[in-house]
Amino acid sequence: MGRADVVVGAQWGDEGKGKWVHRMARDYKLVVRFQGGNNAGHTVYHHGQKFVLHHLPSAVLYPQVACALTAGMVINPVVLKQECHALEKQVQLSAVRLWISAAAHVITPWHIRLDRGREQEQAKPIGTTRRGIGPAYSTRALRCGLRMADYIDAKRCAGWITQMQGEPHFAVSQREDRQLWEDFARAADFLRPYVCAAETRVRQKIRAGDAVLCEGAQGTLLDINCGTYPYVTSSSTLAAAALCGVGFAPRACGKVYGIAKAYLTRVGNGPFPSELHGDTAAQLRQRGAEFGATTQRARRIGWLDCVALRYAQELNGFDGLVLNKLDILAGLPAVKLCVAYQHPEQGRLLEFPCDYRILEECQPVWEEYEGWTAAIPTQGRIAALPPAALAFVHRIENLAECTVIGVGTGIAAEDFLVR
Repeated sequence: MGRADVVVGAQWGDEGKGKWVHRMARDYKLVVRFQGGNNAGHTVYHHGQKFVLHHLPSAVLYPQVACALTAGMVINPVVLKQECHALEKQVQLSAVRLWISAAAHVITPWHIRLDRGREQEQAKPIGTTRRGIGPAYSTRALRCGLRMADYIDAKRCAGWITQMQGEPHFAVSQREDRQLWEDFARAADFLRPYVCAAETRVRQKIRAGDAVLCEGAQGTLLDINCGTYPYVTSSSTLAAAALCGVGFAPRACGKVYGIAKAYLTRVGNGPFPSELHGDTAAQLRQRGAEFGATTQRARRIGWLDCVALRYAQELNGFDGLVLNKLDILAGLPAVKLCVAYQHPEQGRLLEFPCDYRILEECQPVWEEYEGWTAAIPTQGRIAALPPAALAFVHRIENLAECTVIGVGTGIAAEDFLVR
């Protein structure tokens, strides 16, 4: 029996999962995306060139690694086709290397119209990427969605379109988004050769003893069940979601790795107790290039929240934590960690509250640490960090109750320290 290791975000997404999956993927036969859609934006630097991937796993640039998009995902066919075309000079995709689940649900122009309309109409919008992700998951739950197997069958796809004519805004979308629907129809021919029983193939790989890596999108605090609902994404972002999104037994799950940043960011609305404003926030945003890979929106910035990080550890059971962008904090006179919350009625809180309204009312309890001006080595061992930076990492381990096994020190795939 092989194993399926899982990599997930430990915060509100944008933690740098793409870099680490890309680095780790060389040791695996297969890398699998198990949830989300093109609301993900995983940035990878390969041989000095930047790639932003939305659907395809971060291992796609390695010709020896197969890639799978499985049933837990929602897929925009037009975007996926464009993404494949954009990589033509770097990789040669084939039906042997790229598996698209016949059971994955399809994002249509109608879903995108619904998403944008809902965000515009809400007095307090969620802050979605407006890519149609939520509506696609909604129609999946209502059992009236379009699956990839039906999409690539022209007759069945036409039947679904006829069936949906009475749904709100569907006919309007067909009339006003005509070019989008034409592109949508054409993408089926391109994707058809890759559509297969991807989940069966993944299980066969595991049974054969192969190592499989499951790549999550977004982050733990955006989980539809355990995140800051309703300011969450539309799927489960936890490590356990890999089992359901792909379909394999719990005993086949191997190691679980969490990816976090040495500070905290969030895109969109929702509570953020450790959020910063002013010069320090602006400095970290610019130094860390904190702008969304998918939306280009400026990310909200804060000090690392160790209450939330420990919550992520409890939900996922990380075998190891990677701490990215420690280099961005270099040169600051002092750095802080949020170690608890102070609520006006409930007092000091050490546990992450499940109600976003309680979290909105919380003030951070800080611990402040000496900064470091010494240069951080870009490669080597974590023990080689400047003493103040090493003490900072050790305190994070203590508060998050998890071992830091890697530290990101730059944008290149080779820029990291290990334990």
